[in-house]
Amino acid sequence: MIAGLVLLFLCVILLGLPIVYALGGMAAIVMLWQEIFNPVTIAHNMYAGLDSFPLLAVPFFMLAGSIMEEAKITKRLMDFAYEIVGRFSGGMAHVAILLAMLFAAMCGSAVATAAAIGALLLPTMRERGYDDGFSSALIACGGAIGPIIPPSIPMIIYAVIAGVSVKRMFLGGVVPGVAFGLVLMVYSFFYAKRHNYPKETERLTLQDFWNSFKRAFLALLLPVIILGGIFSGIFTATESAAVAAFYALILGFVVYRTISLKQMPKILLSAAKGTATVMIIVAAASSLAWVLTSQQIPQKIAASIMAMTDNSTVVLILLNLLILVLGCFIDAVSIIMLLSPIVLTVITRMGVDPVFFGVLLTVNVCIGALTPPVGTCLFVASKAGNTRLADTCRAVIPMVGLVVLVLLLCILFPGLVLGLPNLAGV
Repeated sequence: MIAGLVLLFLCVILLGLPIVYALGGMAAIVMLWQEIFNPVTIAHNMYAGLDSFPLLAVPFFMLAGSIMEEAKITKRLMDFAYEIVGRFSGGMAHVAILLAMLFAAMCGSAVATAAAIGALLLPTMRERGYDDGFSSALIACGGAIGPIIPPSIPMIIYAVIAGVSVKRMFLGGVVPGVAFGLVLMVYSFFYAKRHNYPKETERLTLQDFWNSFKRAFLALLLPVIILGGIFSGIFTATESAAVAAFYALILGFVVYRTISLKQMPKILLSAAKGTATVMIIVAAASSLAWVLTSQQIPQKIAASIMAMTDNSTVVLILLNLLILVLGCFIDAVSIIMLLSPIVLTVITRMGVDPVFFGVLLTVNVCIGALTPPVGTCLFVASKAGNTRLADTCRAVIPMVGLVVLVLLLCILFPGLVLGLPNLAGV
C-alpha cells in the first residue's frame, strides 16, 4: 500500500497537477481504498489544520514583506550593506548576500527576499560587468536564505505540526543561516577574483558609514523589534508578525513616505495571494496527514526504517537525501506538511530532537528552492534580471553544492543547530 501511494503521488506530480490537488486527491484515494470516505471528515480536517494561532503569523509576515518591497526599504539596506562589504573583490555579490540576510530577518519568505533584492541589484550588477547567470543564481541563493534566518514562515508551520517551541526553532536557524551566507560570500570572492569583477576603489570613511547607517537605522530596527520581542517574552511569534507589518506600514507611510493609499490594493493583493497559496496547501496536507495517521502509515514506515539501521546519523542523512530529491519537484511548504507527520514518528523513536530535525528540514527545503524544475527562487531571480533560466541553473550548481555541505555539517555536528537554543535555555 505504501509503495503504491508513493508511486501514485510521484506520477501525479510529474504530470504537472497542482500540488494542492495532488495532496487532497491522495487523501480521498486512501479514504476510498480503506472504505472510510467521508466528505465531512475531509472538510473538518482541512479546517482543523488551519485552526492554529501560530499560523496567523503567515499573512502578517507576507504583508510585511509586500510593504517593505513596495516602500523601497531595501534600497536603504543595500546602501548600508555596500558600505560594509562593497569594497571586497566582487563587492556587489557580497552586497547581495548581506542584503538578503538583512531582509530575511524581516519577512521570513524566500520568494519575497529574492524578488526584493533581485529587482534592486540585478540591473546594477549587469552595469558593472557581472555575468547574468552568476548574478541571478546568487540572488536566488540569497532568497533561499530567507526562511532559515529568523523569523521564518516554514519554521512556524513545522513548529505547529511538531508541537515544538517557535523560539527554539528560530534560534536554531541562526548559525545555519549565517553559515549559508558566509559560504556564498567566500565562493563569490574567489569567483570575482577569477573573472576580474570590479570592486570599489574609494576608501571607506567613517562619515560614509555613519551616513548609510543613519539612513538604514529605522529599517534595521525591525528585526531587532521582532526577535527582541519574541525572545524577551513581550509578544509571541504570531504577534511579532503583526508588529512587523504595522512597523513596516509606519515606515512606508509616515517616515519615508514612499507608499501611498493608491498602492495599498496592490500590496494587499500580493500578500493575500502569497497567504492563500500557503494556507490551501496546509489545509490539503492536513487532511492527508490525518488519513495517513489513522491508517498508522507513519508507524509502519518508522518500523521499516529502524529495521534497516538504528544509527540516527545515517537515518538523518538518508532522510535529507530524500528531501533533496523531493525538493526538485515539490515546494517547501508541501514537503514540510507531507513529511513531518511521518518523519516525526521515526526521529522521536530514535531520540532525535524534533527542533534539530525541523531546522535541518527548513535548510533542506530552502535548497529545494534552488533546484529545478520547481526551484521557485530560480524563476523569480531569472525573471527579475531578465536572464535565461538555463544560465541561472548552470551557475547555481556549485552554490548548491556548497550549501549542501553546510547541511551535512549541521547533521554531523548538532551543536551548530542546538547550541544557541540550549545556551539561551528556551
